[in-house]
Parts: sequence; structure tokens; C-alpha cells
Amino acid sequence: MKHLEIECKWEANSPRAFSRAKAFLMQLGGKVTSKKLTIKDTYLEDNWGHLAAQKIALRVRNTDGKWEATFKTRTEIKNGKAVRREENLPLPQAKNVAQALSLLAQKKRWCGVDVRQLNPTFTLANKRTIYEFDYDGATLEMAQDNVTIYVLGRQVKFKEIEVELKKGDAEKLEKFALALTRTTKLKRAKISKVKTAETFLKFWGK
Repeated sequence: MKHLEIECKWEANSPRAFSRAKAFLMQLGGKVTSKKLTIKDTYLEDNWGHLAAQKIALRVRNTDGKWEATFKTRTEIKNGKAVRREENLPLPQAKNVAQALSLLAQKKRWCGVDVRQLNPTFTLANKRTIYEFDYDGATLEMAQDNVTIYVLGRQVKFKEIEVELKKGDAEKLEKFALALTRTTKLKRAKISKVKTAETFLKFWGK
């Protein structure tokens, strides 16, 4: 599946960040559906660093036993907002990372990338709570991510809130983001959990 991902991010390492965001959401008074997911993302690179050079992020994801590969174009977060191309490839036969990489390699090329010689670089283990709701005619999804970043044998804890536009006008997402920021006093993110992991990878890999 191919689409344009538009989302806003907030830092959530401050006290009660998740509960403040949820309280704001519930005060809106509309219908909210929620679910909890256990996600493990393994990010990939080839032997020559071609993906980073082309500003591409490639990962395999295990969500409660369901595997898929994801291709994303990298973008800088500007005022807590990211817009990027995203494509997903289901890997229903995979049971672990090695099998996921083998299935991906069978395609030889995907999204213009040679996927035959990819190596794991870091892993994000994420306990995610999702809230889906309608806001001013748009459908939005809030994800509260409680993440452990695994890089070069070390661990880093990281919390983040994302709100993604699922359907409707992007201006509605920005309207919601402004209201959430104003009410909760949460700071818009300047760096994502993935960028954080990459920073530690460069620092510790020296």
C-alpha cells in the first residue's frame, strides 16, 4: 500500500504526558476507540550506507506476530510535523527477523531499493496505545509510544506521542495539534524516536 503519511509529534518524556494528552482527547466528547499493540521495529541498512544517503528509512515490523516491511522517505520534523511517502509490504510467512529479511530479499528490488543485502542496525520495542477519533470532519489517530531503543547492545527509554491524519483535510490535523499543544502544554517534538536511535548509533559506533 502506498500513501502520504502526515503526522504531528510531541515529546512525552515529561511527567503525565500520556495522561494529559488522553484527558484532552476525552474532553472533546466524541467517540474514541482504543487498542494496545506490542510492536518491534528492526531498521535496516545495506553494507554501503546507500539508504541513509538517499534519505530512505527501511524496516521490518512485528506487530503482535504480524510481519511487514515498510519503506519511508526521510523528512525533517518541522514544528513537530512530518510529511513523507510510505509504502508497506505484508510478510505473512515470516516468524522472525531472519525470515522477514529472507522474504524481502526474494523480491530483489522494492521501491527502487536493492533489498538483497540488508542488515539490522537498531531495534525499537514499542508498547503502543492507539486512540482513533473524528475531529472537525477528519479522522485522526493518536499513538502513545512507550519505547525501548536497542542500539549496539545498549538500551535507551523514549516516550513519544504521534497524531496521524487517517482521512480528511490536513488543516484539521494542524488545528487539533494547536489545541492539544495549547491545552496540555506538551512540547512539539524536534527529534523522532528513529532519529534518536540513529544519533546513538553514530555516537556509540565511533
